[in-house]
Amino acid sequence: MQRITTGLLAFSLLGLPAATAGAATAPLATSAAPSATPAQTSPSATSASTATHPAERSPDTTTSSAPTPQPALDNYRLSGTLGPYPIGATLSVRPDQTVANAHYFYVKNLVDIPLSAQKSGEQITLSEAGGGRFTLHFETSDKKAPAPLTFQTSTALAGTWADGTKTYPVKLNLESIDRLAPNALYEDVTDAPPAVFEAMVQRFLRNVLSGNKAETAKLISWPLRVNAEHSFTLKTPAALSASWSRVFTPCILATLRGAIPHEMFVHNGQAMIANGTVWFDAHGASAINSNPCQLPKK
Repeated sequence: MQRITTGLLAFSLLGLPAATAGAATAPLATSAAPSATPAQTSPSATSASTATHPAERSPDTTTSSAPTPQPALDNYRLSGTLGPYPIGATLSVRPDQTVANAHYFYVKNLVDIPLSAQKSGEQITLSEAGGGRFTLHFETSDKKAPAPLTFQTSTALAGTWADGTKTYPVKLNLESIDRLAPNALYEDVTDAPPAVFEAMVQRFLRNVLSGNKAETAKLISWPLRVNAEHSFTLKTPAALSASWSRVFTPCILATLRGAIPHEMFVHNGQAMIANGTVWFDAHGASAINSNPCQLPKK
């Protein structure tokens, strides 16, 4: 399985193994994407027999054709807003830049909503069965990007979502690209199914934001590394309880309220939320990156 990262992932990698550094690489445009193991189709079979007297009939023969390689799909992971609602989306794109599969979800409930896609030049229409329709176009922060923009050279999708008389503006920023099958999202992290692993991360977030120290401690992969101006390591639940306000600062809590624990980015055997604020291994949170921030004025 291949995983490709983009320069838009400006998350903190402090305290992670040395191999983690450099997860954020060049912008989206690449001259040659890494190859992926193609999916395989079931071999087809044809048979022929000679219609003669039973005693003279030749035995049936079956010829199996070689598996037909399927092109690898680039999964473009995006996040942004639909009107006032935070959303995420994934578009699985073929090498010819057509969209094979797509879905989006509201951050509030993290339920995937399938989309059918049509692409014409720089315009993309995504339609859901319930009637909602996205009308989007490519955008980029790179003033030198060649025209027309494509999935490979853009950094965002923008436009509108409409359903009947309701219309909302939409802005989706590219977060990462990978070539993973849906059931292999976290194969580098855990043997658990994606839904099970994501449920653990979601429980961690709920307990942190509600201030439940005991339950949060059960969802940590000890020791817990906290990277801050003065970094430190916690080795026990008691230590976490005593240092709770140092670990989960107002800035950290504000950041985690906007975290999306679904289709998370993975690097070096760990998954992250909130642009690298918390990293998880198979057993729970393993590192927290606390960066100075300015809280919005009330």
